[in-house]
Amino acid sequence: MAFRANYKFLTLKPLHPQVRSASTVQIPRKLPYEIPERYRNAFYLANAALFDSTNWFLHRAYEVAFPTIKKKLANLESYKNYSNDEIAEKVEEIITVLDQCNSIIDVRFPVKRDNGSYEMVRGFRAQHGLTVGYQSCLGGLRIHENITRDHMKGLAVLATYRNACMGINMGGAHGGIKIRPQEYSLNELQRIVELYTMELIKKGYSGERDVIQPDVNTSEREMTWINKTFAKCTGRPLNMASAGKSSDYGGFENYEKTSSQGAFHALDFFLNNEHVMNKIALTTGIRGKTFIIQGLGKLGTSLAELLVTHGAVCVGVKEHDAYIYDANGINLKELYEYRKNTGSIMNYGLAKPDVNDSIYTEQCDILVFAAYQKSLICYIANNVKAKVILEAADGAVTPTSHRILTGRSKLVIPDIYACSGATITSYLEYLRNLRHMQALQRIFFIRFSRNIYESIWNRLSDQQGKIALSGSSVQRLSTEAEPRIIAESLECVLSDTGNEIVKLLEQYKLGTDARTAAYMIGIENIFNAIYYQRKLV
Repeated sequence: MAFRANYKFLTLKPLHPQVRSASTVQIPRKLPYEIPERYRNAFYLANAALFDSTNWFLHRAYEVAFPTIKKKLANLESYKNYSNDEIAEKVEEIITVLDQCNSIIDVRFPVKRDNGSYEMVRGFRAQHGLTVGYQSCLGGLRIHENITRDHMKGLAVLATYRNACMGINMGGAHGGIKIRPQEYSLNELQRIVELYTMELIKKGYSGERDVIQPDVNTSEREMTWINKTFAKCTGRPLNMASAGKSSDYGGFENYEKTSSQGAFHALDFFLNNEHVMNKIALTTGIRGKTFIIQGLGKLGTSLAELLVTHGAVCVGVKEHDAYIYDANGINLKELYEYRKNTGSIMNYGLAKPDVNDSIYTEQCDILVFAAYQKSLICYIANNVKAKVILEAADGAVTPTSHRILTGRSKLVIPDIYACSGATITSYLEYLRNLRHMQALQRIFFIRFSRNIYESIWNRLSDQQGKIALSGSSVQRLSTEAEPRIIAESLECVLSDTGNEIVKLLEQYKLGTDARTAAYMIGIENIFNAIYYQRKLV
């Protein structure tokens, strides 16, 4: 049951300088743009649905971007004679259409266990953003016992705007299989993933029009199963049914590290921006900064190692059953070894049982979320001492917590930007595999992409050319070069996007609200695509 939190400590500022009450400014419309009531309510609900929370962030950005969107629509020839209110109504109409997922499927299928018994398994896949005119979508697949239809919808919306923010001309998607993977054997998991893929194919999902990438509890292994199943069921030996798969099936080496690399480059960009650091009274650079990290899974472990390698000091770790804080620093190698031997960080050094989230209020420079959604709630956010919050996991910071943090001049590096490493790499893998399609189709797919992707694609194509023309020794050298090219590409794209975010922070006087700025980039790219293709207008 939803409940409203007590926000007596929270003082809300006007959402935008242009927004004034109708009693003080006489205009035909009450406000330039208002967040729909359903999403406004999500701000006050401590357990709001992910779909509603994501849309609160999105429509907060629409509030700021609305005048610019209106102006661009008014400049179209077919709208020259429209009044200001008519233009505004048309933009609101488009926003309403974009609000909802294009489709979501909820499938159930029987799976034979190793002991001969049968069990019904449930799966989902949501697609969003195809109304814009995109011909395909890209998004993750997670395997977890707690997923819901709402999670898939919210993550699909987030994927659309993340893709657009990164200059990726694809809609968003997200899927899930509702099981606890630890309770199944390898053979059982493979059967489940294969049957799930077959269900997607029956419903017209999967393939080059809906590219699946790894997410929670999925990896190269599951993506390879998906690709092989798609080829077997359709007779089409394409490598585009999934991304993040084995290099034998068109994937990149070390794909699993790109999520942490992306989060690291996102953090590194802002920490080295002197203007932004001055706003939060923090010195530039990663070296010497202290950090607390939530989650030591694949992402958290790799990200923590990157931070330490570049001179940061880990002073806190939070896992599902325990946490440890030591202002003098934690030896992560020793901690990893202890966890490997015991299965937990409980009883290691100063570790304590996890009874609350108080570790998030301990002294540090950077607070990293690399595990769960809704990890930082308002009661804790009000006491966070860290000046930089890195949202390396989707949906970790709630809308209220975000407002509290930015209101106290703290920098939240948002999921839409910080979690884009794997998405960018998946897109590059997808583009590379488009070599098997006709040139005209390739041009169509990349029409709305940033020029930077074309440069990266050409660079990867050069590597592929060397493979085709040379012997096995050059093939090994080229394969070894791929991770370096991908790492450099991630830094390039995230730096490019980061500069746009910083520019919008100043242009719209957003303070440290990088999330709104990032969503605005996505909104602008989506509306540019709509206007260019004359979709919905």
